[in-house]
Amino acid sequence: MNSFILLNSSVVSLLPDSIYFGLCGVLSIAVLFGIHLMSKVESAKLGNRISALAVALGVVITILNYNILPQWLIYIGMAIGLIIGLVMASRVKMIQMPQMVALLNGVGGAASAVVASLAFIYPDQAVTTFGNVTAILAVAIGSITLLGSLVAAGKLHSVLTQKPVIIRGHQTISTTLLVLSAILVALSGFSGIIPATPLLIAILVVSSAFGVVFSIRVGGADMPITISLLNSLSGIAAAVAGFAIGDMLLVSIGGIVGASGLFLTQIMCRAMNRSLMDILLGRTTAAGKKTKTAPVIKEDNASAEELDYVEAIRNAKTAIIVPGYGMALAQAQHLVNNLA
Repeated sequence: MNSFILLNSSVVSLLPDSIYFGLCGVLSIAVLFGIHLMSKVESAKLGNRISALAVALGVVITILNYNILPQWLIYIGMAIGLIIGLVMASRVKMIQMPQMVALLNGVGGAASAVVASLAFIYPDQAVTTFGNVTAILAVAIGSITLLGSLVAAGKLHSVLTQKPVIIRGHQTISTTLLVLSAILVALSGFSGIIPATPLLIAILVVSSAFGVVFSIRVGGADMPITISLLNSLSGIAAAVAGFAIGDMLLVSIGGIVGASGLFLTQIMCRAMNRSLMDILLGRTTAAGKKTKTAPVIKEDNASAEELDYVEAIRNAKTAIIVPGYGMALAQAQHLVNNLA
């Protein structure tokens, strides 16, 4: 027990409760304000910096509040994470940013799962049903986020096939895994009947499998929307883990990330004129749909249509070209610039 650094209510805080809660409120508002600024191109950089600074200050406040300054192992872990993050951020190309975001979502989900696992296996306070259920729920959501994000990053980076992978009985398997996860979360409320370690292993396996099955049937073109949804899940996992360990700052920041991710997912679905359920079920607009009869187009007609498009562009007085992820992925910006 002493080898794990848990949030202990018996530890004497270096910050009075009034100051701690006040700072939590200020930092939460700062994160919200940063997200608001990121909605505009002109102020996006400033908003990103404000939110990042607020989160960094949140780490400092947490260390002070729980009086874990002497735990030197924390600083080694923070230094390693900082170095890895800086190296990855400096080397990643803008075209690879969706993969980077997916990996960060996965790391966030993994962190929440680890914290919740320790809170479940090594309860610091008297064991409560609420604490057990929220801990296992955080483990489940965090595991889904981790494996789903790894699959998403692999698809976008062409490590995995970008086509939707649909296995036999895919929907049945997904539903079964989801129901099993819900049952295991419910069983966590009966701490005196079911051993903690087997239950934790079971929820890790089942929820991780669901994360893979859930994410693998989404096509590469729709993967940015899935990543946005996984971003929301990483925030929800953090918020639920915050409930499990009784940390208000983690609850508030995680809730903000979860809500903003859901809004972004909805906006992206509307912009692409797609249904979220169609995307998650692997239904594509073109690929994978079989038609009974294929239209036969003569070669002369096809050439004439191409010429019509060219003439229409040449004769147009104004033209609006909307850039998107597809254009960036095809590296077509130079051709579009030449066209202009």
